[in-house]
Amino acid sequence: MCQCFPAFSTQDPAINQLRHKIRYALEEDNPGLVTLWLSMEDSVKSAEISSCWHLYCAQYKLLIDTLSDDLLPKHWRVCCLDNIYRPLSSLQRIAITHDQRQHLNKLYYELRVISLFFQNGLS
Repeated sequence: MCQCFPAFSTQDPAINQLRHKIRYALEEDNPGLVTLWLSMEDSVKSAEISSCWHLYCAQYKLLIDTLSDDLLPKHWRVCCLDNIYRPLSSLQRIAITHDQRQHLNKLYYELRVISLFFQNGLS
């Protein structure tokens, strides 16, 4: 099986194709692709909290990497920024331990710094 996106435990070919299209803006005029991808990820996620934690962290990572890529069209990067709240809010719901809350705070901090850094390029 192809490990195209090793951060994700699920390596479904259809989902991997969506991940690839999102990460490299291959269908930049199709913002619904992000919503479709997140919905497909939710449909195959495990009921186990630790698996969900890793899934949402990987979703965040893919979106933040896409947002940070200056070579991609601005509107696509803004679309990723508009949807990054979804994995973050899911992480917020399941963060139980002190370490999880601390990790979540680091993700929010990373998002703030990256958003400020790219603010001029995205507006």
